Amino acid sequence: MKMLLEWNNNLTLQGDKNGSTPLLFAVIRTLRQICSQLLIASPDALYQHDHNGSFPTHVASSVGATRVIADFLMKSPNCADLRDARGRTFLYVAVDEMEIKTVNYICRNIALSWILNMQDKDENTALHLAIRKGSLLMFCSLLGNRQVQLNLKNEKGETPLDTTHHAIPKGIYVKGEHEVRILKALKYVSAKRGIVRQGFLDEYDIDQARQEEIHIMSQVKEGTQNLCIGSVLIATVTFGATFTMPGGLRADDETNAGLPTLAGTFHFYAFIVANTLAFTLSVMATISFIFSGDPTVHLRTRKVLFIRAIPLLLISVSSMVVAFALGTYMMLAPIAPVSALAIFFILILILVYYSWEMTISGIVLLTALCKRKGKWYGIVWAWQRAFLLVVIILSSLLLLAFKLAQMSHTGGKVEPPAQPPTSFA
Repeated sequence: MKMLLEWNNNLTLQGDKNGSTPLLFAVIRTLRQICSQLLIASPDALYQHDHNGSFPTHVASSVGATRVIADFLMKSPNCADLRDARGRTFLYVAVDEMEIKTVNYICRNIALSWILNMQDKDENTALHLAIRKGSLLMFCSLLGNRQVQLNLKNEKGETPLDTTHHAIPKGIYVKGEHEVRILKALKYVSAKRGIVRQGFLDEYDIDQARQEEIHIMSQVKEGTQNLCIGSVLIATVTFGATFTMPGGLRADDETNAGLPTLAGTFHFYAFIVANTLAFTLSVMATISFIFSGDPTVHLRTRKVLFIRAIPLLLISVSSMVVAFALGTYMMLAPIAPVSALAIFFILILILVYYSWEMTISGIVLLTALCKRKGKWYGIVWAWQRAFLLVVIILSSLLLLAFKLAQMSHTGGKVEPPAQPPTSFA
């Protein structure tokens, strides 16, 4: 390769029928060494595009070749503002192709701040496109850079906040709607809407409104049928657990006959509280689901009841898991305290599994808000939306501290109940 270039450097500028040069082919395959040799032989190859108007920086962005892009910028920083036939910069291409690592690299590079707000032929910025793609990670990368302007308008007069309103899917969505989180984040940082008439953005003609109503009715009907079964099952299980206590009941010939054998311990009362909470919330969720599936109830009320029942159901599931973990712990603690504690925390993984995506999204948004508005601004935002989660975490830490203190006091052994059940002969 090196000998060939020394023989004829002009080969680096010759393209095929599509106008693709050897540098473009090397970029597609992310061959950094070959790209470096081609640029040494002919630096002008970096400014030669194909028939689609794509320069090597655009091609590198489309395949996520971040290191190749870094080499190009080190060789010639001016190539950062090259635009393809659609007026797009390589940042816009990276967002369009969902290359998150490349977007993160560009947003972290101070020397590239001047291209963050460049617009394409439709006057859309990279932030407009990231919102349309529904990518929370790319949106947070752009939001976290203070150089990104939040109120630039495209040719339709739409700001990123307007784009977010259009991007939110119509209907009822309980989990995973990144567009809703993006909308709340933009409002929290005081982003503005465009000069377009607000009523025009929110109006639907009669046919569209009717189709949306039918879609919501279908969602409520199907969701109610599926989720109501789950809430009824939780209510049934927790109701039965109230009368079949872990460890059984005391025999008739014992003191306080008929009472639970493990009564009097901290974990027993915690089990009762968690089980009762799960039963109560599941019954409330069941009632809400029943009325949300009733066609005689107004659609708006059915929608409110359905949305209200979802968190009740989720908290009841969490409480049931905690009750099961506490019951298992009480049964095993007298004979295998370490195994009982391990099982307790293994079951807590169920809660971690559900809240994982929500927690990661919250951390990403918190980081972006702290970068743009300061850490205290972001902490206030996090506290407003995670008060219940903070309470749960603090309660878990207090419970763990109490348990460790108890084990250290007893030398690592767990004391059995004051009146253990009578052994059978």
